[in-house]
This record gives sequence, C-alpha cells and structure tokens, in this order.
Amino acid sequence: MTENELVHSIEESKTTVLRAIQKNLPEDLFSFVEDVTQETYLRYYLAFKEKPPLAGESLHKWLYVVARNECRRAWRDNKKTGSLPFQISDDLTGIESLYSFPTVEIDHENRDKWVRAQINELPEPFRQTTLYRLAGHKVNKIAQQLGVSAGTVKSRLARGREMLARLMNKNQKEQELDL
Repeated sequence: MTENELVHSIEESKTTVLRAIQKNLPEDLFSFVEDVTQETYLRYYLAFKEKPPLAGESLHKWLYVVARNECRRAWRDNKKTGSLPFQISDDLTGIESLYSFPTVEIDHENRDKWVRAQINELPEPFRQTTLYRLAGHKVNKIAQQLGVSAGTVKSRLARGREMLARLMNKNQKEQELDL
C-alpha cells in the first residue's frame, strides 16, 4: 500500500470509523476518540502494508469492525486501570524546565498549588499522560499503562504541553487583571 492509497482510504472511510466510534465508545470515554481513530488506521496500515488496499464496502466493513474492537479495548483498558495507579510527587519544582512553560510570577508557596490546578484543567487523556510523565514514567511505560502506542503518548505529551502553556498564560493574565 502506498502513502497515497492510505490517504485515499482514510478520506473515504473517516465517516464510517467515526460512526463506529460514536456507537461503540461510552460517552465518558469520548476523550479517547482520537486514540481509537489512530489505532484503527494503524491496524489497517499494518494489515495491508504489503497487500493491495481494500476499497468500497469491504473497506468500510473492515474498518468498522476494527474501530468497534478498538472501542471495546479502550473501555476494557480504562476499566482495568481506573484512576491513575500512582501518586504524583508533591514537589513540582523543576516542572517549568521539564516542560518549557512560561515563567509564573507567583510566590513559591502557592506556585505548586497553582501549577497542579492548571494540570487538572487539561482534558482527560492529556492530563493523565502528563501526570504519568511528571511522576517520572518513561514514554514506553506510559504507553503500556494506558494501552496506547508510544507515538500516541508523545503526541499527547506535546499537545498537553501546548494546552498547559496556553492555560497557564491565560490564567496568569486573568490573575494580573484581578490585581
């Protein structure tokens, strides 16, 4: 399968995959839609990288079943792990250097509480992945714990950093206006 064939298959089938996810993923796990979609197309690519791609009805049926199974897997994995199975350190010193956040002008006593509050505002998959990373887990360990690929973990970390930086900037400006 060539890159163009993969892109064409994705464009042709994205509605089918999203319908399968909407139908089979519980609402409380909708934050996993992106991950389930990525895993569905990754499985498709791996299954057909040395073969001609599917087309038409067979493509839609194959991807629908895979997306349904990925939804079930996400539900099962989430049920197994529940909440985060670790405690994040109370000491958040060095978080700015780890994640390159903007410098926050808050006294040291309240800084850690403020940073923790900002992290808690992240959408669930990004918050959970960020907390794992801050607890010192490596990317592969996080991927194993969450039942996703290492690439998904890296993507979540990068997007989580961007969201967290925006949140911190926005909330810092709001605090400055309140003063």
